Amino acid sequence: MNSPAVYLQFGFIQISLANLLVIVLLIVVFVLAVALRRPEKQRLSTLESFPTPVEEGREAGERETAEQEVRS
Repeated sequence: MNSPAVYLQFGFIQISLANLLVIVLLIVVFVLAVALRRPEKQRLSTLESFPTPVEEGREAGERETAEQEVRS
């Protein structure tokens, strides 16, 4: 830690090796996060995500069934 930093120079760009390593690691983590994200259901726009009346009735029936199962 008492020695001077190692610098890399590419034309007019000069960067320390430690900073370059941090930048590369951040890019790798970002790419992995994007590539390995959990699969989700098809994303819908905000207008499409509102349930239709048929879906609302189905969800209400599912809730009633779940409540009955919890009670017994």
